[in-house]
Amino acid sequence: MPDSHSDDSSLALTPDAAHRPDPASLRSPGQFVEALRAVKALSGLSLRELQRRTGLPRSTIAHTLDAARTQLPPLARSTAILRACCVSESQISSWDEAWARIQRTSIGEQAGQSPAPAQTLNDCESETESAATVPQEPDWTCTRPHAGRSPRRYRVLTHLVALMAGAAIGAGTVLATYEAAVTATNPAATTPAPGAPGYVARIASATGTAYTTSTKLPVRHAVAAGDTLVVPMMLTNTHTGTVSATDSRGNTYTTAADQTDGADDRILILTATGVKALTTSDTITVGYPSTGEQHLAVDELTNVKAVDQHAATTGVAGTNFNSGSTPTTTVNSELVFGVAGVQGGTAATWSSGFTALPTLFVSHDQLATGYQTVIAPGTYAAAGTCDHQWMAAAVAFAPSAPPLTAKLSVTPKTAGADSR
Repeated sequence: MPDSHSDDSSLALTPDAAHRPDPASLRSPGQFVEALRAVKALSGLSLRELQRRTGLPRSTIAHTLDAARTQLPPLARSTAILRACCVSESQISSWDEAWARIQRTSIGEQAGQSPAPAQTLNDCESETESAATVPQEPDWTCTRPHAGRSPRRYRVLTHLVALMAGAAIGAGTVLATYEAAVTATNPAATTPAPGAPGYVARIASATGTAYTTSTKLPVRHAVAAGDTLVVPMMLTNTHTGTVSATDSRGNTYTTAADQTDGADDRILILTATGVKALTTSDTITVGYPSTGEQHLAVDELTNVKAVDQHAATTGVAGTNFNSGSTPTTTVNSELVFGVAGVQGGTAATWSSGFTALPTLFVSHDQLATGYQTVIAPGTYAAAGTCDHQWMAAAVAFAPSAPPLTAKLSVTPKTAGADSR
């Protein structure tokens, strides 16, 4: 059957210079998408090769690079495409800053206000098509000549060598005997690999000031099948008892963190991994003991397999919030999701390394959330500043599949080892 996405003609670009666009000059979603298209064109990679490198379906890549697109693509998806096109990590940081700047401006324009503060990141379009599984053993590097070349050529070369060896044996030639070994490792990475966990969007949120036992949240952004949902919440003037979540697609939610402050207040993080796709017609319902004040949000993550580690604690007014360190994480690329529930005072701020998400307020009580991606095993904490009694929690999410590195070694066999 013909491949409906194998033709790149719809993405044709003729760059006017032999260098990539400067992300600092981008001012609108359209400029951002056009710059992504220019990077793709300069890389010389086909949609098929981008699919192989990113693990994303070609239809999703084509939609992301569509010249008619008017919304910013999800940050994690844009970063995967840039990295597949061999953009350096320092430049990717500049692209991330451009994405955040344009997103803040877009949110401000939509609200008829000046650009929103730096913490309102990533609340963008979430596309419904799920990403394919990212290859566990990437067979490309940015240092390889002709980066867009298919590995098929190398397989053909291997077959030719085998045929030549067979012909030599048939002609009576005496050949040396060699041993070959292939080893796969998961080395300490220095940068997140394509397919590392990423933040997609805030898909729902709500606050309440009346005593109740449940909250129904309409889904604002479609959720891709296989992604992970994180449900941070703060319950004020509450009681002990079970907290649970359900949705209209039957996904299963479990508790990743649960912390009280000893004064009838409580924060929790519920998670659902590998979810069935949700649309804007779906709802998520959170049930809890009778509670006088509620702050709830739902955030979507991609390329997450499971909760790896977590930590949580509480503190008194006059101290900055800090969840305490998690146990050592187990793989290189993870996403650490942080929650701080603060009972009044000035707005909480996140420590360096965290990307702040929109804070939910009821009067001065606040639920602050943020995340950071980490590239090596370690201990991590959700930390920042506040001036009232607080509760804090951190949850580290492991990726769907740790990136593997393959090494081939060929050595002569020891003399006499061949018994023939």
